[in-house]
Amino acid sequence: SRSQRRVNTHTHTLTDNTRCHLYHNKMDLHVIIEQMETGDQDAALSALQRFNREMSQCFMFNREEDQDRKHLGELVIGLLARELQPSCLLACLETIRILSRDKYCLDPFISCSAMSILSRYAGIATTCPSLLPQSAWMEGQVEDEEGAEKEPCSALENSDQEVIVEALKSICNILLHNETAQVRAAELQLIKGVAERLKQCYDPTWGYEVHFFDLRLTFLLTALRLDVRAQLAQELHGIRLL
Repeated sequence: SRSQRRVNTHTHTLTDNTRCHLYHNKMDLHVIIEQMETGDQDAALSALQRFNREMSQCFMFNREEDQDRKHLGELVIGLLARELQPSCLLACLETIRILSRDKYCLDPFISCSAMSILSRYAGIATTCPSLLPQSAWMEGQVEDEEGAEKEPCSALENSDQEVIVEALKSICNILLHNETAQVRAAELQLIKGVAERLKQCYDPTWGYEVHFFDLRLTFLLTALRLDVRAQLAQELHGIRLL
């Protein structure tokens, strides 16, 4: 019955929240942070994998741990600026996706440098700042000796779509909850990178999830920023594109 469905839904919500509370009790964030602060990539990977596993279903957070989660976010963003093994890179992005669910702890992710890093891993950066390590799959838009720009990074980055999807999810979470991040996204011209990849919608090398979160990000950018909406419609020919 309808009433029974309501009870079941309520019970399921309570179960999820209780599970999240239990995770907070048995997992000491200070231990995770200490492992991250060693600077050792293997130690960081082990710590982040544990955090991600235990917090994967958590959408409500202990306010007493706000500062610890912010510090963890800072450490993860710092780690992403290094050359990482693929498993550690993915773990970092998964951690940011989880942390970015909390609208009160987004400070580490809304700076220009942090948004640039995430947009690069999402494959939608229109510039390639020297904030990231130069690895083969991240080759992108650079200036040649005459200063002419080459193709945008986003057109070249499809070798690790799991990484791209995790970064897109994080950016969507951050934009949904934070006005400063929305300003940064407009300044960084993220809509251009998304539009560039939307042009490749019939390319079979791009998976469903990439398309889905590209569209979700497009919706958020245009819903939250009138200037971005106008840019997509006029400069980027959004009606024809979509």
